Amino acid sequence: MKDERLEECRKVIKRIAWRLQYQAKKVSARELPIIENFCGQNQLSSVDSKLYVEDMLHSLPSKARFIIEQVVINGVPEEIVAKHLGISQQGVNKYKRKYLGVLRNQIQSTS
Repeated sequence: MKDERLEECRKVIKRIAWRLQYQAKKVSARELPIIENFCGQNQLSSVDSKLYVEDMLHSLPSKARFIIEQVVINGVPEEIVAKHLGISQQGVNKYKRKYLGVLRNQIQSTS
């Protein structure tokens, strides 16, 4: 009986872990190509690339810049950023998607 319960708990934990991993892959697949396409994976740490990304971020409104820096660059969960700003998690997600699109368009127009 105890072994069955333990096995059931393991199955549930594996399922939860798989969902979290899948969700993280979806998010990174949506957000990381913007940085990698511009900077290149090997050049991500170069000073020029960092300065350019910083310059692009400063072209955004302050709230959008804070959200992009925290959620995309620093990996802070949207819920925590939402509580800090006093808005909903959906609002943070909406800002993030909108301004990632703006940054994407800026990169494409300069290329």
